[in-house]
Amino acid sequence: MNSNTMLLMALLTATLAPLLAFAGTSGPTPIPNPPNFQLSTNVLTLCKGQVNQLPITVTSPPGSAQMQGVLLGINSKNIYSFGNGTTSGTINVSANSSRTIILPIFVSLNASSLISTGVSINYDFDQLYSDSEVRNISFGTETCPSALKVGILPGVLTSGKIQNVTLMLSNAGNTTLNYISIKSAMPSSDGTFLGIQPVGVGAIGPMGSLNLTQSVFVFKNATQSFPINMTINLYNGIVPEQISYNPTVLSTGIINITPSSTTLSPTTPTPGGIFSISFVLTDVGTAGASAVTATPLPPSGFSAYGSNTVFVGDMATDSQTPVTLTLTSGAGTKAGAYVIPVRVNYLNSLRQNLSTVIDVPVTLGTGFASANAIGASTYARHSTGGSGIILLLLVVIIMVLGFLLYREKKKTRQHKK
Repeated sequence: MNSNTMLLMALLTATLAPLLAFAGTSGPTPIPNPPNFQLSTNVLTLCKGQVNQLPITVTSPPGSAQMQGVLLGINSKNIYSFGNGTTSGTINVSANSSRTIILPIFVSLNASSLISTGVSINYDFDQLYSDSEVRNISFGTETCPSALKVGILPGVLTSGKIQNVTLMLSNAGNTTLNYISIKSAMPSSDGTFLGIQPVGVGAIGPMGSLNLTQSVFVFKNATQSFPINMTINLYNGIVPEQISYNPTVLSTGIINITPSSTTLSPTTPTPGGIFSISFVLTDVGTAGASAVTATPLPPSGFSAYGSNTVFVGDMATDSQTPVTLTLTSGAGTKAGAYVIPVRVNYLNSLRQNLSTVIDVPVTLGTGFASANAIGASTYARHSTGGSGIILLLLVVIIMVLGFLLYREKKKTRQHKK
């Protein structure tokens, strides 16, 4: 026998055969025995948060005195009478007959799945006597469908900051839902709703909808997933209703990766040249990032040189990691100021793929300065070689002139002799 069958049998036994009776008979002595009546119901399950129309059948056995002015009531923990909680006092139950009385009762959202409640009965018999008793009846409880449908966005909240959540309310029924109020709360260790609770919404017509925005603050040390507990009260056009909605949301910290110490090598790249961009990444947020990569997004006239993506790895909060990217510029790229976007991809604690883009300024030179420098250097080398030859020629000329002068002087001396 499975557990469901055992529960059903237990419920049937409890409803058809009351477990306990408390009697209080009054009237002139000697007091006769009151009718040996029975209370039963064909309802096995009640809906939480709703007004249930509970039928209670009073059965009087053969030969009993007529039960006059029967009053039924119910008021136990987590079950409350709706309205005055009693039936009309004009109901009579004759011997060997049964009468069914409808009791409107409200079942709390906090009720357990199996509850036992006392049903009080007051009546007169033999025209001189009255009897008051309490009989116990057990029920199962469950969450039943409601015309009000609720959703929440976003499903992922960021810890350490104030943000908005949107409650999406819709009416799937054919009556207007009035007097809607919503009380929302987070676990005290995870965060809090800002502002006054509960929040009144008003009315939603049949097949209508509306959104309610509320501000929340999620603590930095919030757990990765936690429930948002909402209790919603409304009037469904017939009776009051209470709904419990407890969606689970996820939380993640703030990842804020920023660049610093940006340098270029060479400082002024030239068209057709290869150059490197270097910078330092720092996570100044409240949570670390994993699988960090840096990918240049070069504009027209530039392209990545070698690997297009640099793998950085994991980054903890307040940690720094140097990154170097190598690019090349086209030979026909014009000189001027450019911006090289670099996309930084990373995963957060929920393994969501996120990214940010940083801009690196690059000034491209004309290439003339280098060419002039090379020409000047070549000219200098050529000039140095030419000066040596000239100097050598001058030395030779001086030597020749000296020799000629020496010969002329020698001839002059010989002629004098």
